[in-house]
Amino acid sequence: MNRLSALVISGLLSVGLLSAEYWLMINDERAELIDRQHYWGELSAELLRVRMQAMLDHSAVLAQSLANSPQPRSLAVLARSTIRDDTPFGGLGIIEYVRPEQREAFESRVANSIRVLQDRHLAPSPRRPLYYPISSYLPDDSNALPQGLDLGGVGNARRKMDLARHSTQPVLMPTTLPGSNGSRLDIVVRLNDDNTLLLLNLRKDKLIQDSQREPGTASPLRHVRIVAWTQEQPDAPLLDSQPTRPLPSMPPLYTIRHNLGGNEILFGAYPQGVANPGMRLTHWAILATTAGFLLAMFWFQQLQAQSRRRMQDQLKRSQQQLEMNTRTLREQINDRVMSEQALAQSEARQRAILQASSDAIILIDHQGLVLQINPAAVRLIGQSADMVRQLPIGKLLDELYDRNPARSFEHIAQEHEGRPFEASLRRSDEHLLPVELSLSRVTLPDDWFYVVVCRDISIRKEQEAALIELKNSLAEQVEVQSRQLSALLDASPMAMAYIVDRNLLQVNRAFLDLFEQREEAILGHSTMPFFESPEQWERTGKALYSLLNDGKVVQTEQRLRTGTGKLFWCRLYGKAINPSVPKLGTIWLYQDFSAQRALEETLRHAKVLAEENSRAKTEFLANMSHELRTPLHAILGFTEMGQARSRGQNDDKMAQYFSRIQSSGNRLLTLLNDLLDLAKMEVGRMEYTISRNNLCQCLHDICDEMTPLAALNEIRIDLNCSPEPLNADIDPFRIGQVMRNLLSNAIKFSPRGGEIGVNACLRQDPDGENILVTVEDAGPGVPASELESIFDKFIQSSSTKTGAGGTGLGLAICREIITAHHGHIFASNLPTHGALFTFIIPRTRPAGATEDTNHAPQTTAR
Repeated sequence: MNRLSALVISGLLSVGLLSAEYWLMINDERAELIDRQHYWGELSAELLRVRMQAMLDHSAVLAQSLANSPQPRSLAVLARSTIRDDTPFGGLGIIEYVRPEQREAFESRVANSIRVLQDRHLAPSPRRPLYYPISSYLPDDSNALPQGLDLGGVGNARRKMDLARHSTQPVLMPTTLPGSNGSRLDIVVRLNDDNTLLLLNLRKDKLIQDSQREPGTASPLRHVRIVAWTQEQPDAPLLDSQPTRPLPSMPPLYTIRHNLGGNEILFGAYPQGVANPGMRLTHWAILATTAGFLLAMFWFQQLQAQSRRRMQDQLKRSQQQLEMNTRTLREQINDRVMSEQALAQSEARQRAILQASSDAIILIDHQGLVLQINPAAVRLIGQSADMVRQLPIGKLLDELYDRNPARSFEHIAQEHEGRPFEASLRRSDEHLLPVELSLSRVTLPDDWFYVVVCRDISIRKEQEAALIELKNSLAEQVEVQSRQLSALLDASPMAMAYIVDRNLLQVNRAFLDLFEQREEAILGHSTMPFFESPEQWERTGKALYSLLNDGKVVQTEQRLRTGTGKLFWCRLYGKAINPSVPKLGTIWLYQDFSAQRALEETLRHAKVLAEENSRAKTEFLANMSHELRTPLHAILGFTEMGQARSRGQNDDKMAQYFSRIQSSGNRLLTLLNDLLDLAKMEVGRMEYTISRNNLCQCLHDICDEMTPLAALNEIRIDLNCSPEPLNADIDPFRIGQVMRNLLSNAIKFSPRGGEIGVNACLRQDPDGENILVTVEDAGPGVPASELESIFDKFIQSSSTKTGAGGTGLGLAICREIITAHHGHIFASNLPTHGALFTFIIPRTRPAGATEDTNHAPQTTAR
């Protein structure tokens, strides 16, 4: 290469190097910018997730605070403290769960109908299985939801509200109202029961803006665009930090998926624009320094090139002369060295093989005389190498000795050459040692010899003998165990089978009797014919054999088929012989329980029939009570009008008739009310309103109400309540119903001029504070055999034969009410005379009791 070409190439390489350095700097700047945008996107997505989770947690706190105070006052106070410019909440509302039979009561209470949005107008909602109407909403502005609006018909809002009703956690509910331009983002959370939900509207602009960061700090939302989608609505974004711009088509910088408020939400971060990095001043300085350094290197290289060319010319001439002299000398030395190395390597290889081998090696000449042995052979024979040398090999190994002197050693060697064989080595102590020999022939240019490799196999011979003995012992044990297993199978009354790969290999007599088969017809065949269908056979195998391979005892119940085609119910028990080796098979037991299954089906059918009869009776009582009470109210109304007119005309006889009609009508109305209450209790529709009330005040009111009735028979009611006030979680109306029944019975059975005692006190029991209420009368008491049965429906005490009368429903209703209060009621007799009725209820409703007190669980009177 001439000087001009070197200059051109050096210049091109310098330009290329500077261009590459400039490109690397630009790429580093671009990569740094992308890393910053990725960091901003990750930070922005996490910030938005934390805010949404904070809103959900804050909603749960708001719902708890709203549930602990009266709703109208608390909703307004909560709205004033929550809906502010510095919070994302834009509105608060109450949603109620309304069934079709409750719609009329709801519309009457809110003075508005349940409506839906149609073409931006409110229209009455069509009949649906359930409704989720708005009962109240604050603030009442342009974005407020109208009262009575049914959110259950908007998109998938009904499923979200169902989830919130049955969960204690807030649920995020994105909705789009029909006719509206934008979508709403709300949070629904259950209040104190599953019939009332708190609705909190989120303002998306407040939720997405970066208002919570410190002033003066860089906001990640200013550098990236955050978009959030729900899994249910992947086409429409839930949140967008730049909603006015079209959705980006480029892939996001960062994505993350979170479960928030019962929704799978995907957060994506997009760059604000195209990354166009620029060169900084330091980069230009580095390029300039590199260019100067390349120029200096180029100049220094030219100086060195001139000096190097002069030295190369001198060295070239000297080197040519030296090469000619050394070439001749090297050829002479190489010939001698190669011959010496070949000889030395051959001798060293032979010595190394003989000395290092762990096997005994014996070199034998073509006449059968020992030439040389290695140290391993010396140890094996027990004699030194000098004593063995020139010894006939037949003296050591009998298998290499031929008694026929006409045969040479070569004939003996040819018989054993190339394959190992066993022999006996004669040691120095005349002991014969079992060995394994390998004989090979080595051919030299002017001679040949044999190499014998000898290995001690005495230990192997002992192990082989031990293995043969162990094999014979194991065969005997297997034979004994096989006979024991066969005897066990034949003697067992249970049907048993040994199955490998789902094929029958061995069965007992009970199995053949159960399945009505012959042994030669089923052994070695599949178990599929014993099942109803091949699908059942496949399904059972997949379900059970994975458990069998885990070492478990499996149990199942299947309908199987006998050899005659009869189906029967069978209980199967199975276990693998060795779970780690499935090929060893499984043991199965079969038990016929068809009779038990038929009995269970009969009992189940009888139970269903009894429940249907009870339900029909209950519905009949409820319907007849309603149908009879309507004309009875009309009769009582006209009776009062007749009494008033008879008194005005001074017709005492007519007034007496109307009085008797009214008395009989009131008794009939009481009976109908008891029947209606009993029907409600049996179907679980009795309504209770349990709250904190003064039990003493309730008892005073009932005693004052019953005093005029007792005064007609000159009976005095004595009330003693301690402490006073005695506050407890009760339904005053239902407790009053219990006390009316008990006092009415006490008045009926007490003699004229008697006294009825009513006592209430607080008692400390191991399970907590309980309230004990007793009613004592001076009547004949209750027979001991009837103390429990009088609380059954339509059952009266034999003491009613005295003329007290009754329907037998009052005490049954009392027990149902007390049971709904988590208490119990019972009767006893006083030591002297009279009956004592006692009920005990907890002062505080148990912690495990349901919060819904409108529908008490159905109970059965004993």
